[in-house]
Amino acid sequence: MHDRDYGALGRIGIVTPQANPTVEPEIGLLLPSRVSMAVARCVSRGEPRQRLLEYLERLDETLERFDTMPLDVVGFACTGSTYLVGQDAEQRKLEALEERFEYPVVSAAQAIDAALKHLGARRVALACPYPDWLLAAAHAFWEERGYEIVVGGSVQPDTGDTRSIYALQGASAGRAIREFFGGVEADVFLITGTGMPGLRLLADLTQESGGPVLNSNLCLAWHCLEKAGVPLNDRAPGGNFPLLGGWTDGIDRL
Repeated sequence: MHDRDYGALGRIGIVTPQANPTVEPEIGLLLPSRVSMAVARCVSRGEPRQRLLEYLERLDETLERFDTMPLDVVGFACTGSTYLVGQDAEQRKLEALEERFEYPVVSAAQAIDAALKHLGARRVALACPYPDWLLAAAHAFWEERGYEIVVGGSVQPDTGDTRSIYALQGASAGRAIREFFGGVEADVFLITGTGMPGLRLLADLTQESGGPVLNSNLCLAWHCLEKAGVPLNDRAPGGNFPLLGGWTDGIDRL
């Protein structure tokens, strides 16, 4: 317990891409009671690929925006950056940031990896809202991590700007994702990308499949809580939700 009026059980910092409208509402819903969230936004004026690279390259500048705020952990809510630079380069960057800022810094991709390991998953069905070049990077990233990608598809493979992800609606994307996942046998069904609204789809697919369905924001919220040593309380796992439970009734309030 912390001596705080708000966030007595934990205060989590989240870094999100500049135009992303999805991270705050989804992670805010997933966090347990008495855990607060503070958000800083990455900024870049580069073209899509360069923008994603700069989000990670300049992460130290973004963390400086939290100034002296005490944080128990920071989550970097951008999978695309990790897929482009690779695990080793990202790990070196995050370790340097942890040493400088003196709190854990974890990425959404690290959180997904931790969740897959937690669930003992090896065979993964992958869906995303990425352009083809970023889907290819994601596919290669997870194979290099030792996972078998049994199917991989994008709901908008021809998009020219990754920011178009933020205009997607979960219902329309869900129809394509159901097609990707239909009849597929996998240990986990993974929807990667923090910008596409996904919690309602995740909840529906979980009920339909009876198996674990994850998205980037769910994994990041869970891993941040784990890193910070925060008790899950009203977000304890249960039923078909092996990471965090108790949040589905709140989707209509987002």
